[in-house]
Amino acid sequence: MDHPARMHLAARNAARHNALMWLYEVPIAIAMPLFVALFIGISLLIVIALRKWVPRTGDGANEWDRVLGYAMASYGVLYGVTLALIAAASYENYRGVEEIVLQETSAISVLYRDAAGFPEPTSTELKSLLVEYTDHVISVDWVSQAGGVLPSHTSKQATEIAEVLFSFEPANESEANLHLATITAFNDFIGDRGARIGATAQEIPPILWLVLYTGALINAVLIGLVEVGRLRIHLTMAGLVAAFVGIVIFAIASFDHIYMGEVAIDTTLFEELRNALLMKNG
Repeated sequence: MDHPARMHLAARNAARHNALMWLYEVPIAIAMPLFVALFIGISLLIVIALRKWVPRTGDGANEWDRVLGYAMASYGVLYGVTLALIAAASYENYRGVEEIVLQETSAISVLYRDAAGFPEPTSTELKSLLVEYTDHVISVDWVSQAGGVLPSHTSKQATEIAEVLFSFEPANESEANLHLATITAFNDFIGDRGARIGATAQEIPPILWLVLYTGALINAVLIGLVEVGRLRIHLTMAGLVAAFVGIVIFAIASFDHIYMGEVAIDTTLFEELRNALLMKNG
């Protein structure tokens, strides 16, 4: 049920981002200050390096200020909008996957409810497979997804559910109607499962990361070219802007890998579902 090409894509993406994996392995209280400090440090170094090139007096300085002011105003709007759009899209993707997980757990709940209406031993077999599937998602699938790897462990349980469901032969019209409704719920479940697994490989394209980092660098350069008399004030201004840009980019990176890090979507919905199913069994 898991396409080999998608699994290869996930493995390739994971390898490409190994250099940044520490962001997801370290607590946010540590990772974010380190990430932002890197942005601030680079920005301050750029300011110090460029100050000697900035005109201080004369007509050249006035012309420099006019041109630089126009460039910064135009660039600030362009980069600010770009940063905001990518951040919003990243968060929307995150919320979308949350909805997918909710839909999958809802589909399992519907299947379990429908399974209760089947005659024995089909009813017990379907319910047991659904509980087993939920357990495997929590204990096995999520571990793979947290590592950026497409999981395939629950394909066995999904296949077994399909075999039991499609091999059932209704004895009357009531069972036929229930069977048809359950097949419809099963197809919804398979679609939600595929979407949840597919989101493992979902990420912002590298070209957009290039835009974000290049934009941050250009922003630091433009600030470094501003004529400011006192170095302390210049460094403070550059540091504050760099800190905000770093925080926004860190937030985008946190939402980028849906199942990694402290911001990741966790197994709460599946755990609540499993407890509800076990209570029904009890």
